[in-house]
Amino acid sequence: MPPKPKKMSKKIIIIGQGIIGACTAYTLARAAPDYEIVSIAAHPIASGATASGASWGWVNAHTDNDEEYFNFRNASRLMWHDLIDELPKLAAQISPSLVFDLSDDAMKTAQAHHADWGYPIALVERAQILEHLSLFRGAPDLALFTQGEVAVETELAAHHLLERSGATKVIAQVHALIPHGSQIKAVMTDQGPIAADHVILAAGHGSPDILHSVGVEYALDQSFGLIVRTQPVQKFLTTMIMGMDYHVRQCRDGSLLIGGAFDQHQTSGIDYERAVQSLCAAVETAFDLDAVGMEKLVIDRFTIGKRVLPYGGRPQIGRVGHYENLISLAMHGGVTNAPIAAKTASDLVLGQPRCAYSTPFNFTRIRP
Repeated sequence: MPPKPKKMSKKIIIIGQGIIGACTAYTLARAAPDYEIVSIAAHPIASGATASGASWGWVNAHTDNDEEYFNFRNASRLMWHDLIDELPKLAAQISPSLVFDLSDDAMKTAQAHHADWGYPIALVERAQILEHLSLFRGAPDLALFTQGEVAVETELAAHHLLERSGATKVIAQVHALIPHGSQIKAVMTDQGPIAADHVILAAGHGSPDILHSVGVEYALDQSFGLIVRTQPVQKFLTTMIMGMDYHVRQCRDGSLLIGGAFDQHQTSGIDYERAVQSLCAAVETAFDLDAVGMEKLVIDRFTIGKRVLPYGGRPQIGRVGHYENLISLAMHGGVTNAPIAAKTASDLVLGQPRCAYSTPFNFTRIRP
């Protein structure tokens, strides 16, 4: 006689299958294996329609001189190390980084602050850089050098985490939350309602409309970033590079992932082809690609990422209003912050004290 199917005690719906939603599904599956987890998204991460799918995938904790926010991000960085140890096939690897997209004074200030907080960061000069990156003819006179940061292949990592979670995956449009008193009793989708004991909202820019359905007025800002992936080239870059005009790192398959930002908060009128060519030209100028048998980089594809920016600039993680079983996760730096956001959501669902580093970053209804 076949074994009876295992009875699940409660159902958790996670809205969003980006890196935050996927990491939350995996974390909850480990912390509460008797819970049923359902992951819903209008678009899978590989569709190109999600912020995570258009991320440069850089996990770091040194871009802000606020100690409270540093502690939050650094705790999450170390959680990424744990995930890499747990999941040998996870598409993420610990990597150093070289950062010089700041003024010299700003780099010195950042190094002083973060070194005092125990972060593995140093100031390096051009000669030191060239010892490790001999093809870097565009090496700056001064840069920040960090160790122990993480490069994440975001689409692949999210897919792997979601698969390992064992969550039921549903591709559907979420139209509304269905409340009953202080509880959310179900999620209404274009395929009908799905009942839930807990709902975790990790839907990025889809969150405001979903929250509006239960009378919670919420707003998110946004910025746009350009991500270009080249065809694979011979391995030559072992450090993530953050320069004034470009960010570049080399992926496991040899392709280069090149990032650039737009100053404006909209993309109308932008000549994408010119922007892509400009990014690639900056990298071609900066590195001696002839040494790896390349005259020019060959573009494979590019993506425009719509980044989530909570008003106030800080992550917003926690229960929403008077709804006891509704948790919202919204933040810039979703790749960096995904593990600690996931751990916080898990703690809230299970009634455990939340991580001390996340307590300053509660959900608030901030309007522009």
